[in-house]
Amino acid sequence: MILILGGTSDTHKVVKTIDKEYIISVATHYGYVTFSKLYRDRVVKIRFDKDSLKKFIVKHNITKIIDTTHPYAKTITTIAKSVSKSLNITYIDKKRSIMNRKDVNYEKAVFFDNTKDVTDFLKTNCSRILFSIGSKNIELFKEFKDIGYFRVLPFEESIKKCRNIGIDYNRIIAVQGPFSVNFNKTIIEEFCIDCIVTKNSGQSGGLIEKIEACQEKDIYIIILDT
Repeated sequence: MILILGGTSDTHKVVKTIDKEYIISVATHYGYVTFSKLYRDRVVKIRFDKDSLKKFIVKHNITKIIDTTHPYAKTITTIAKSVSKSLNITYIDKKRSIMNRKDVNYEKAVFFDNTKDVTDFLKTNCSRILFSIGSKNIELFKEFKDIGYFRVLPFEESIKKCRNIGIDYNRIIAVQGPFSVNFNKTIIEEFCIDCIVTKNSGQSGGLIEKIEACQEKDIYIIILDT
């Protein structure tokens, strides 16, 4: 039995290559609902720690772990590598690669390693900001709640996190990506956006389409590399 640590679009790509029995684990309710529609009872919702992962592997006779989690889901990757080594089973890293800064040829694409530097930049250079970073750490940018728009997953938990820090409903854009260049341009035009803040989600995470849209509209794109 193969355990696929899932929850991203890369999970689907891996599933297509497998001809053995497998189980997909996801860490969120949204992920469980989304993936269950396609893979039904092959999907389980578990946020693993070392002990629970070991027990799961033994119980389900797992012989291989394939990691397709988000590039910044570092905790589960560390756990999976450690547990697979201790139990002498195969670990395969299929996490998408993040984009190399050297490969981005747009002068208004600015990379940052921490949120403090991002906020300092935004205060000086931007007035209508689209935050496309998900809802997990959205509170880090709550000071921009009155000038920002926040693109999050169309799920009650995501919207609740926005509302908990005082973001008005009319500043929440609840849609599921990744999105095309044209869709990103439409959002930029509709809300008069002068800057997009995003994580370095890599090619399959829609980063290239965001960069191209910003370049065509001649606005900043802030890429958080953490």
